[in-house]
Amino acid sequence: MRKSNWKSKVLIVFAVLIGIAAGAVAAVTINETHPQITGLAFFGVLAIITIVIVAVGVKILGIGRD
Repeated sequence: MRKSNWKSKVLIVFAVLIGIAAGAVAAVTINETHPQITGLAFFGVLAIITIVIVAVGVKILGIGRD
């Protein structure tokens, strides 16, 4: 039977949700001063936060290893 690695799936979902929340806060904040880059701020923060959380989970905490 194949081993189910549920921790890595939960980590990715958690990282994306935190990234979406941080991106929304960044977009609302930057919209007041620079409304033309609101989308860039949202997706940039979303990507950076998600990558950092997944990298910490995999490299430091060892989630996803056998």
